[in-house]
Parts: sequence; C-alpha cells; structure tokens
Amino acid sequence: MNTPHGVPVTDFDHHSRAYAERPFETLATLRNDTPVAWSTAHDGFWVVTDHEHVMAGFSDYETFSSARGPAIPAHPFGTRHIPVAIDPPDHAMYRKVLNSWFSKASIDALQPKMKAMVEEIVGTLAARGSWNFVDDLANVSPGAVTLDILGWDAGQRIELLDVMTYGLINMGNADPAVVEKSAEGNRWIREQIMREVADRRSAPREDLMTVLATEPIAGGEMLLDEEITDMVVLLLLAGFHTTSGALTSLLVHLETDPELRRRLEQDRDLIPAAIEEIIRVYTPAPPIARNVANDTELGGVSMRAGDWVLFVNQAANRDPSAFPEPDAVDLDRNRAKSVAFGWGVHRCLGLHMARAILRLEVEAIFDLLPGYELDLDAAVRSNAMGQGYFFTSLPARLPAAAAS
Repeated sequence: MNTPHGVPVTDFDHHSRAYAERPFETLATLRNDTPVAWSTAHDGFWVVTDHEHVMAGFSDYETFSSARGPAIPAHPFGTRHIPVAIDPPDHAMYRKVLNSWFSKASIDALQPKMKAMVEEIVGTLAARGSWNFVDDLANVSPGAVTLDILGWDAGQRIELLDVMTYGLINMGNADPAVVEKSAEGNRWIREQIMREVADRRSAPREDLMTVLATEPIAGGEMLLDEEITDMVVLLLLAGFHTTSGALTSLLVHLETDPELRRRLEQDRDLIPAAIEEIIRVYTPAPPIARNVANDTELGGVSMRAGDWVLFVNQAANRDPSAFPEPDAVDLDRNRAKSVAFGWGVHRCLGLHMARAILRLEVEAIFDLLPGYELDLDAAVRSNAMGQGYFFTSLPARLPAAAAS
C-alpha cells in the first residue's frame, strides 16, 4: 500500500530488537510527536499511541473491526481467535459460552484450589534455596490454572508453553524456515485440542472442554470443530503468557523500590492495588490490532477501509493526559481509565483469573520466601516486546542464612 499523503510517517516496528531495548522511551516519543502515525513496517499500518484515540478505537468496533485478527503481522496461531476476533453481535454469543467459567464468582470459588496449587509451587522454591522466577513460577501457575479449568492434564503445560513461546517470539520473523516451524506448532496445538474434543465426546466430564465439545451455544447450535479449536487456542495463549509478564514486572519493580515492597509485606490489603498499578505501568498485554471497516478519520488523519491499525495500550497507559506522573507507581491513583485489560466489548475475559493468580503468587512469595533476593544483573528482559512486556529470566535466591 502506498504511504498516505500528508501524514506523519515512522518506521516503528513493535517486533524489532530496537523497540525491545527502549520500549517506553520509543512509545513516549511517538505519543508526544505523532500520536497517530503511519508505520512503514509489515506492509504498512497505522500506529496509535495516545490514550484518547486508543480508547476511541477500542470502543468503536463497527469502524475498527476485529474480524481479521488482533495482530500485525498475522498471528502464527491463526487469525480467528474466538471471541477476540469476532465482532458484535456474534461476539456476545460466543463469549457467553466462556463467561460463567471466568466470572469473578467462578474464580472466587476456585481460589482455595488455586491457593494450594500456588503454595505448593512456591514451597518447592523455598526448599531449593535458589530458582528462576520465570521458569519456576511465573510460567507455571497461570498455565496450570488454565489447564485445570479446561480439564487438561497439567503435564502438557511445558510442551504447550514451548510451542507457543517459539511462535510468539518469532511473529515478526519472515524467515521461511521459522514461519514453517511456527505453522507446525499451530497444527500440533490444534491436533491436541481435537484429541481432547474426541475424548470429551466419548467420556464427558465436569470441565470447560466438555462444554465446548458437547453443549450447544446460544441459538441451539453446536460449536464447529474449527470454532472449538479457535476458542481453545485463545484460552491457552492468553492463559499462559500475560499473567507471567505481570508477575515478573512486579517483582523487578519491588526490587528497585524496597519501600513499596516493605509496605506490601506488612499490609497485604495493598497487594491488589499494586497489581493494578504495575499492570498499568508495565502493561504486559501486547498492542492490539484492528482493521478499518469503512473510511474514517481518527486523530486528524484519514483512514481507508482495509487499513490496519495498531492500538498500543502500553503507550496509552503512560499518557500524562490520562494519568498524572504516569511513569510513577502510585497505589492511590485513579485507574478507571486504564486499558491494561483492553476496553469495550473485548475487555479481557480472564482479568479476574489474572488478578487472583497474581495476588496468590505475591502472598505466597512473601510468606514462603522471606527475604528473597533477585539477581537483577542476571535478569533478562524479552527482546520480543511486540508480544508484551515481560522477562525471560529472573534468577532469585533466599539469603544464605535462610537457605541453610
């Protein structure tokens, strides 16, 4: 597509190493200088970084459609993730199937089981004395809870995580061999889903997988096999990754702000606010793409039907017009305008689960790993920030006296 005439142009690429090295500085420059700009990366797309227009885009599903998928370039695990890639009115029909399983009431009912699961995981770290918070906790408990809701064997977690991680970190890689390996991963995951579908149809259980495989959705129609795989792929991707990123960001921040860590250790009632604020400041969810359904104008520029738009919630959450001193972690601030969990009809289905897991993880860390120390010099932040803000390695240990 030709570069639009008379609009700000940038080479911004959310999958690039350059962006990963300075994500928030890069986004601040874009937001301050060209909040709605045309990027020449990935065959061209609009990039929106200010809070006002990110919210406007998320709210206007009729103009900014999800039907062609939520990612630029196309997601290696398919473009039709249900329900995030479905526009209203059909969106509500599909989401209704999932709502009861991820409602606050359902997650509250699961919390005793989740608490025991998290404490068992964290207890093993205390016994070891040293560990990696990414591999040994952040990447463990969210996936375990997701698989439990689906009714899958928890032993599948590691292989699923490896396959998904490869595809996600290579989304911007056009090497044919890499693209094919990601496609193989997508096919493999969908084969695992259909194996579970066949199992539930022959032997139903009390789990979400049984509901998807055997019960009709609104209107009385059964989900097609393709629809089931599209829904479960989304649940696996969302359930494994973003919560992991939030925990590692929180732990790194607490290491650099010992006074806040002390406050949370002494007053556990502050932990939920700290989680919300960390998710705002270090938004772990990736930027979200939409496709323009009809000619429109946003932020003073004309967009044509068929154009791609990337709404960068990570930038919007640090917009000073929406949040005074936006880079500071302030537990008392008003976060009603945060787009960390998205906005509008596609607001994150799993937000109650994410909040619960994170709180349980932090409480277990304080209780079972007293005085833990992070090795920030050895911490590794991801070089794939197009998939969100997270760490790939976060070594930690108990003080020598506590570990002995």
